Amino acid sequence: MAKKQVLILGAGITGLVAGYYLSQNPDYQVTVVEKEKTIGGTAFGFEYKDFTLDFGPHKLYTELPGIIDEIKKVSILLKIKKTNSIFLKNNIYDFPLKITQVATKMPLTAIKAGVDILTKSFSKKPDNSYENFLLNRFGKTMYDLSFKDYAQKVWTSKPTELDKELAIKRVAISNIFELIKGILFKDTKNISAEYFYYPPKGIKQLLDNLADKIKNNKGKVLLKTEVSEIKIKNNKIESAKLGKKKIKPDYIISTIYLDSILKTIKDTKNTPSLQSHADSLKYQGVNVLYLVLNKQKALKDCWMFFPEKKFMFHRISEQKSFSPFMGPKNKTVLMVETTQPTTKENINKIISQLASINIINPKDIEETFVKSSTRTYPIYKKGFQQHMNPVIQYLESIDNFYTIGRPGLFNYNNMDQCWDMAKKTSEHIQQGRSKQDWQNTKKYFNSYRIVD
Repeated sequence: MAKKQVLILGAGITGLVAGYYLSQNPDYQVTVVEKEKTIGGTAFGFEYKDFTLDFGPHKLYTELPGIIDEIKKVSILLKIKKTNSIFLKNNIYDFPLKITQVATKMPLTAIKAGVDILTKSFSKKPDNSYENFLLNRFGKTMYDLSFKDYAQKVWTSKPTELDKELAIKRVAISNIFELIKGILFKDTKNISAEYFYYPPKGIKQLLDNLADKIKNNKGKVLLKTEVSEIKIKNNKIESAKLGKKKIKPDYIISTIYLDSILKTIKDTKNTPSLQSHADSLKYQGVNVLYLVLNKQKALKDCWMFFPEKKFMFHRISEQKSFSPFMGPKNKTVLMVETTQPTTKENINKIISQLASINIINPKDIEETFVKSSTRTYPIYKKGFQQHMNPVIQYLESIDNFYTIGRPGLFNYNNMDQCWDMAKKTSEHIQQGRSKQDWQNTKKYFNSYRIVD
């Protein structure tokens, strides 16, 4: 019997995991195609001189049963004690914030936050934006302190213009009372993970192992390759073109951006209005400034957040805090994330800001370089679902087509959730389950919760 042909678009974590599971079944021939020259998507890793580095910090933590065990089948994992902090008002605070720290270092702020808690029920705003959603749950003092500027920095949009769905997806704490309860009873597992997992040689090790396993299972991972055309007939894929080569896949799993996939689909139901909807979905690019330092270690934490607008960056991290095997013992690399252009002037300003708060000594800098991604964070503008839903509904009307992953669903999901999503999609295909079953699976995807 001929093997069923599965074409997977995109070799990010979701696409590679889907290929990994499907290629284990001898009844399926898997081809993963990636337009870039490297795998990983926005979670890529790379080698630089004596270092192995990530594009920004990536960690593996999950509340989903069995996922870490599945990842361990692909790569050795270190168990890392997670420490992270927030820099606020010229002080470093633990995360989750401790009431004693806030009361000691910012007594006036603590009093104002307490007044907000007592009076916030009298100033209820409609839950119609990121800003109002968080104001209603944390009060103005805590919102201004932790959320307002951070949103502006990361998504380069006014918080009043962002959809409440962004707050629901990205803020692990549902309200200030949950935060206080968790801290008082020393139960912060729903707010912040105590440990996370990480491959000894970085996320690149995990991605490379996934690609190798696909190839060992007689699947293909083709780089610098992209689909140029997908023909649909009677709500089914009739054919696809990889460059000029025509193939007839039994299934397509797309993990690429919605506007990109629509441009390839030849179908009378794929209207210009759908393309317009997809083009309206925007992403925020991110630049990562890498500072190679002539010292063993720079931070006591895995990463630090900088929500205040006076800083040009929103997060810094150190690769050695994730694994000691990422570079030479006498050197380290600090990763600085920013949505600002990384001009020479801005880089100098970032270095000056880091030095002013004693994070680095400029004399320790051996060299700097930058890696960028133009489409990293989905921007959940108010009303974004009016554009997203018609596109996804159309794609899901195609019987043997699946769109998943962060770009494929315009969704904020972490690596563990990408893994779970890909695994469940591969099971759905292999078990020949119905489209109604798929809708139930999609509802499950929407229930994912972010815990940093």
